Amino acid sequence: MNRILLICFLLFVATFPSMAQQPFVDDFTLSGDTYLTEEYCFRLTEERPYASGSIWYKRPVSLAKPFAIELTIMVGCEDEAGADGMVFAFTPQANRLGYVGEGIGFAGLVPSVGIEIDTWCNEHLGDPAEDHLAIMLNGRIGHWANLVGPVVIPNLEDCRRHSLIVRWQPEIQRLSVLIDGVERISAQHDLINQVFGGNDKVYWGMTAATGRYYNYHEVCFDRISLGEPPMNFPQQEDLPSPTRYLASAWSW
Repeated sequence: MNRILLICFLLFVATFPSMAQQPFVDDFTLSGDTYLTEEYCFRLTEERPYASGSIWYKRPVSLAKPFAIELTIMVGCEDEAGADGMVFAFTPQANRLGYVGEGIGFAGLVPSVGIEIDTWCNEHLGDPAEDHLAIMLNGRIGHWANLVGPVVIPNLEDCRRHSLIVRWQPEIQRLSVLIDGVERISAQHDLINQVFGGNDKVYWGMTAATGRYYNYHEVCFDRISLGEPPMNFPQQEDLPSPTRYLASAWSW
């Protein structure tokens, strides 16, 4: 009996990484100004005008299955004069980068779903003055075309890392976003049929851009959970406090 239990335990351990795994550097394709800062962490833009970068996971995910993707982001240290933000995006074509500035590297990507993390107020796009989130479709960045949002969030340009978790539940067609362990925005929509023309396979990645005003934008990839995502999401106080502009990977 003990031998059978041991065999069952070893089989469980062997299959666990397929349910929740930490990606490797070689799993990603880099575009634009993106470069590796240290293991699992990438700088998408420097603190300079009209920079842009993107990073894409090389293997597609299926929107027919549940998943959670866990990241750590830093959107700079300049608050009043910092811009423009980042977008977590899904698209059937990998390794893409949209327009700079207010486009945040997402504008012009069709078809696509984008979770905008916007740190600059462009009044002509309907932006609120505060940092905000929105779920956008097909590279359209004006908020009148949003699937949902904008939703005002606490200031992120504080020179700190913030956890970002993107969760998809296909059984109820629900896309939700958590920042620092708190769900901030969600939408229910038939992404497969109404956005991607019946195609359930999409690539995911992060884009970022600056315009006349600028900030550093960095991302660390922590864990990909395929299957029913875990619910013990981290709070901000669980994250390490970095030195200025330093990013490193974390996991639990």
